[in-house]
Amino acid sequence: MAAKMRETQIPTAEGTAVREVFPQGWEDVRGHAEIVRRLRRLASAGRLPHALIFSGAAGVGKRRTARVLARTLLCASGGDAPCGRCEACRTTAAGVHPDYFEIAPEARGKGAAMIRTEAVREMLIAASEAPAAAKRRIILVDGAERMNETAANRLLKTLEEPAGEILFILVTNAYDAVLPTIRSRAARIAFGALTRTEIEGALLERGGVPDAKAIASLADGSLGRAYDLVDTGLAPRDEALSLLTALPVLRIDEIWRRAEEFGALSHDDRMARLGFFRMGLRDMLVLMEAGTAEIFHADRRAELAALLPQTTRPRIFALLRESDALIRRLGTNVNPALQAEAFLIRARKQFQ
Repeated sequence: MAAKMRETQIPTAEGTAVREVFPQGWEDVRGHAEIVRRLRRLASAGRLPHALIFSGAAGVGKRRTARVLARTLLCASGGDAPCGRCEACRTTAAGVHPDYFEIAPEARGKGAAMIRTEAVREMLIAASEAPAAAKRRIILVDGAERMNETAANRLLKTLEEPAGEILFILVTNAYDAVLPTIRSRAARIAFGALTRTEIEGALLERGGVPDAKAIASLADGSLGRAYDLVDTGLAPRDEALSLLTALPVLRIDEIWRRAEEFGALSHDDRMARLGFFRMGLRDMLVLMEAGTAEIFHADRRAELAALLPQTTRPRIFALLRESDALIRRLGTNVNPALQAEAFLIRARKQFQ
């Protein structure tokens, strides 16, 4: 059973506080056993480089691992894991350790969240002094791919010539989007997807998740996505599959109704429904090749298999292309209901 985790206020370079749950120890990292062993060995031997970059899909545990590593390095015991009892462990978990800094993308207005130049500058100034309580200062940059160009170049200068004992841990969901010169100065640790068994186990430990097995299948290797699905429930998924399985017999009046309902959703909800719809199409392709293979909608295998005699592989690929086009159009200034209506009319033909 994983240790209980505490909600804490994590200070950012901008001086704001983000309510987060800070992991207590390595037992709170789900999966990635080889990465954990490697980091613990390097931490204990004092052989970590001055900069690490944790890359991998969203929600697989990169930031959590980075935080446990930071807590380990700041711990007064100096071992390969945080003791959880010393003052350093307590202040790190509470988000007030003077040698720990964390920065993340910030949204302003309707613009995309990003890490701005002033935030990086303030963080680097704060971290430039000698360690106050530990042997080194630790800077965690979450969402490193979302630094603007000026911020990235400022960070690069410090990575090239770090002052004193300091460790940078950069966390990214998009490794190739990080400035190449930054990538070349940090040791990369690539995080793979979690297994369905690992995700299901984490959900069961959390408790109160009756659809844990189905959610683990839909999470696509991401525990973060699994937690999001727990919060939102499976109703959006069920609506998407209801539409897919109804396509062969969908009447025009039903198309109008469903298109209006789709248009009334928020943009994020529309994207979520389309995501589940596309997962269903990919499941059908898998079932055509190997009927016993793992699929996303594992709990709805029979319904998806029943659709196979009514379509063909080329038609499913055509429907995937149509859904791609719909996603692109919905990102522009269009009427979502009209776009959904046209899509459903074309989609129905792939089952006739």
